[in-house]
Amino acid sequence: MSEDDELAAIRRRKMQMLMERARQPPKPQVEEPLANGQVNVLTDATFWPTIQKTKIALVDFFGEWCGPCKALAPIMVELAKKYAGKVFFGKIDIDRNPRTTAQFRVQSVPIVHVFQNGRPTRSILGLRPYSDYEALIQLLLKEREQ
Repeated sequence: MSEDDELAAIRRRKMQMLMERARQPPKPQVEEPLANGQVNVLTDATFWPTIQKTKIALVDFFGEWCGPCKALAPIMVELAKKYAGKVFFGKIDIDRNPRTTAQFRVQSVPIVHVFQNGRPTRSILGLRPYSDYEALIQLLLKEREQ
């Protein structure tokens, strides 16, 4: 095999490798490392250390006994899946976590608190339709881009 033939073979292999790589779907860019596509359970001990690490977080303050809270849970699960890598979703039981509940003066549930760069910025009180939460998330993501 001549040197020219060997060089041509290397070029073919390299081109084939580049073509295969180009056919693979791009990996999604992770903007929020803690946004794992799940609704994460938070406690008094983990609340602030976790929230401080996020850029955008939605936290559902709920009670096990609360009917509207139970209706909100699957909405949050779907949103967490849809916005994996972009938005952190958490939930905290108000009866088991009195310190965090008191900090936010929670008197009625469900209430979803929104955090941006580790700081509380907005709240949504009561059960709302999926589209209301999604519209808020879209607004938050748009604000982050600016």
